[in-house]
Amino acid sequence: MTAVLGVDGGGSKTHAMVADARGEVLGFASAGRSNWEDIGLEAAGAALAEAVGGALDAAGVAPTELAASAFGLAGLDWDSDRPILAALVDPLGLAGPRRLENDSFIALRAGTSRPFGVVVIAGTGHVAAGRDPAGRTFRTYGLGPMYGDFGSATDVAEEAVRAVADACTGRGPATTLSRLLPPLAGCAEPEELLQALSRGLVALPPAAPLVLAEAEAGDTAAQAIVLRAGTSLGEAAALVAGRLELGHEPFEMVMAGGLFAGRNRLLETTLVEVVHRVAPRAAPVHLNCKPVVGAALEALDLSGQPVTPEVRDRLIVSSTGLAVR
Repeated sequence: MTAVLGVDGGGSKTHAMVADARGEVLGFASAGRSNWEDIGLEAAGAALAEAVGGALDAAGVAPTELAASAFGLAGLDWDSDRPILAALVDPLGLAGPRRLENDSFIALRAGTSRPFGVVVIAGTGHVAAGRDPAGRTFRTYGLGPMYGDFGSATDVAEEAVRAVADACTGRGPATTLSRLLPPLAGCAEPEELLQALSRGLVALPPAAPLVLAEAEAGDTAAQAIVLRAGTSLGEAAALVAGRLELGHEPFEMVMAGGLFAGRNRLLETTLVEVVHRVAPRAAPVHLNCKPVVGAALEALDLSGQPVTPEVRDRLIVSSTGLAVR
């Protein structure tokens, strides 16, 4: 029996999955976050070991019996990170070829029907990444607006606060966000929210869903925020497609992350329109499974097993409903 291991090591959780060549999940386990930039190398290594060990135990597969493994890791941002993170995986004693890459690439593999395309991730952070049919890759830094990456749910929430502040000072238009945003932070009035945020008394409210809803309802300030986010996300995807020379090729463009969960029409229409200026044959799709599925698919690729559409579909179906933390 061929068994492979896929791992999604993220900033909020770690998922590990063992699958066979047919796409059946043999074992799955989860652990806490494993982004070494946030929690340090020792804690990240412990989380990876917990998740991998749990998945292998659940599958009844020894580390030495694996045909291949693939890791998508948050915090693998620079080439110099690779040996640092490889040193966390080495003690696990995994047999077969191994791939370590930024976690954006496993989201790409999970969302596309073929091993290439572009992914735009807009959750707590934002990154765009892609792979061409020859296997070349490119991605944006994914390190926030100072590095050119604007369009995350965090960015949208910060822009919502800015819209409320502008409404208070008269710099911007009146907005329904002035009434609806303060309660998300336990505040009664806009000025109370702005004061509390300025002094670090409350955290940034999780305002992205509210902004998307108010944009749909016609609030002009919210619409401006969504238009800016959609344009920036589209520009990032177009950049990746251009760098990989995918402009004239048909490919799938995966939209992943919490900002896309509500299927906001204005956000997605704006994004797609921007991408289509560079890559008119890009086909937008939503990520409809756990990113760890992409890691398992990449491990199957590494093992030399044929990953047919039936194998991918079976893996997605068999991973649905797995208990996660």
